[in-house]
Amino acid sequence: MSEVVRNLLSRGDLSFRDFVEVALYHPESGYYAQQTSPVGREGDYITSPLLSPAFSFALARLVREFVSRAGDAVCTIVDIGCGDGSLIHSLWGAAGDGRTRFVGVDRALERVPAEVRSRVEFVRTIDEIPRGGRHLIFSNELFDALPFARLVQREEGLHELWVTERDGHLDWSERDAPAEYRDYFASRGVALQKGQFADISLEWGAIYRDICRVVDEGLIVTFDYGYPQSKLFHPRARRFGTAAAYAKHRVSRDLLADPGEQDLTAHLNFDDLIRAGEELDFTTLFFDRQAVFLLALGITAHGLFTPVTDLAVENLSAGVDLLDRRDAAHQLVLPAGIGHDIRVLVQGRGIGSGWSFQQTFKDQTKLEDAHQK
Repeated sequence: MSEVVRNLLSRGDLSFRDFVEVALYHPESGYYAQQTSPVGREGDYITSPLLSPAFSFALARLVREFVSRAGDAVCTIVDIGCGDGSLIHSLWGAAGDGRTRFVGVDRALERVPAEVRSRVEFVRTIDEIPRGGRHLIFSNELFDALPFARLVQREEGLHELWVTERDGHLDWSERDAPAEYRDYFASRGVALQKGQFADISLEWGAIYRDICRVVDEGLIVTFDYGYPQSKLFHPRARRFGTAAAYAKHRVSRDLLADPGEQDLTAHLNFDDLIRAGEELDFTTLFFDRQAVFLLALGITAHGLFTPVTDLAVENLSAGVDLLDRRDAAHQLVLPAGIGHDIRVLVQGRGIGSGWSFQQTFKDQTKLEDAHQK
């Protein structure tokens, strides 16, 4: 990948946005083109579906609720950015009823095992998702994986960061930001302070609109790292933006190091998605932390949330393994875990309200106390 980047730089500097796209998605040398998956305990980072089966357990409850409210309509359950297909396959196994379609969407489907392909339909683009009936569409950390630009407010105006080469090393340069980035902030009433950085993707709203156009009636459920714009562009809390690199479960701000060998990501502006959906007649039904969403769905009914005093194990090794799996499940909902950092947006069209995820979970304190014990 370093050779690819340097060949490109021999023709001129790259905008950081284009550098991210090449580093992540080059078809042969990009980060996501590697043979082994970067996701998981042995990879660079872990996502909620791989952290614990309790995640798919909770989503399966929503799938069954969705199908039960659909009447005679054909239901299509979709996972966009499905990776190896493990989540959508788990949902098929837990909630499939023979008349519901399960579809996984990912640009690279080579990691999907044959036995998963035989049960779930897989396509490479959003446009290929089957139409008609009702749709329940999930995405998990899809938007924070999109190529993004890095910008900084200088006294003379908004600048875009570019990548150059100096003395054989990748380095930063700056140029006046194109009009589309200036318009992005102006249209949202966001004024960056001098010296403040921001990381944005103009694709956030565009791709979400593409997803919305698939759904005549249904729900779109988005799990991702991000904030509403008032927090995302806060001049003190996020003065240096949110861009980060991940490798071997360690976070770094050295975004130009080892291109193709580390994940590059930035938090998304959830207001872009909310606005895009509402412009297409979707109603915002839920927006809060992942922990609140999963608790409302009834994740604590999973066996990994059974009180320790009610458990029995065969030996010490089995007990240690069970405690590890319980701890992983609890990270989905406890304040110190992934469930506190990820937010969930649910929008619906032609689908009504009164969903289980809209009910307030009242036992958070009780759960935290039980976890400490």
